[in-house]
Amino acid sequence: MQHRTDDAGLCAWPLKLSYYRRVLTPSDAISLALELLTWLALVPGSVLLLIGLARRAWAKRFEETCGVVIASPAGTAHPWIRWLDLDRELQSAPIPLADAADHTIGDEVTVFFDPRNSENGRLDHPSTDGRVFRVTGIMLMAIGILAVLIQLILLLLE
Repeated sequence: MQHRTDDAGLCAWPLKLSYYRRVLTPSDAISLALELLTWLALVPGSVLLLIGLARRAWAKRFEETCGVVIASPAGTAHPWIRWLDLDRELQSAPIPLADAADHTIGDEVTVFFDPRNSENGRLDHPSTDGRVFRVTGIMLMAIGILAVLIQLILLLLE
């Protein structure tokens, strides 16, 4: 431990050298950068992967049925979809704006709905829920694992 002294030569306070001031070789610098990369990739990657898996598990509750595109009951130009739920009750909902241009009145469509809340239908397949989180999480975790493996290789080479 080193002591920092003031102008009179008296010890002002003890000063410990930190680990990061002892970077003397390129492998030390690479190890530090890889350690930082490991923490920055593994932690967010695992969180994103868990979020994506939870969203995919949540999306498995949807049921698939056939529906038909109908004119808006309110008289607007925006089309609606109508389908039968599991209790054989007729349900209808507006088509999402992103899908409205692709369908005309009378088209048969595949509708996905939640049996617990069958008034809300969707046209996109629920398996895509959480895909961005899963892919990003897997990529970040792969980067973090690769950084750990390179750190182990550097450790064995020294």
